Amino acid sequence: MMIPKAPTSEITLEERLASVTLLALEMEGVLTDGYLFTNGQGVQAVRTCRADELGLEAWRQEGLKVVVLARQGFTPARAWAEAAGLELREHQGTKQPALQVAALEFGAPPAQVCYLGCDLDDLPALTMVGLAVAPADAHPWVRDAAHLVLKSPGGSGAVREAVEAILAARRPLA
Repeated sequence: MMIPKAPTSEITLEERLASVTLLALEMEGVLTDGYLFTNGQGVQAVRTCRADELGLEAWRQEGLKVVVLARQGFTPARAWAEAAGLELREHQGTKQPALQVAALEFGAPPAQVCYLGCDLDDLPALTMVGLAVAPADAHPWVRDAAHLVLKSPGGSGAVREAVEAILAARRPLA
């Protein structure tokens, strides 16, 4: 007997959380607080949150995949992703195509992808995934488009908060 799937508008947040297999993160404003430091030699640096890194370690220990999206040529993102052992996909300002390619590479259908984004340029990517998540300090339109708005701002534990919510939903109590 075939059972029809529920329209996406009828899928509960708990079901969305539990179905995630690929976590996709925007670097600036999600993994960082959005600030960019430039020294006198023009070298750029960002600040990330150790709690977010611990959350990502827990995510990977579950055998789940993660990809970081960052603008092309953003050296701090490349260095951070390499040091953290994470996949990085660069984009030229349009994130949705980079996210689509990453989802295909990881074998994750859109319904199983969680994307964390914070600004207007994240809206197209947020609308294509099964779980759209925004940090507390995201643009109001992004918060309105998200299935889940976190209590934590970007660069201050938002990633860990999202990871913990997804992992909790994937391990329901018996």
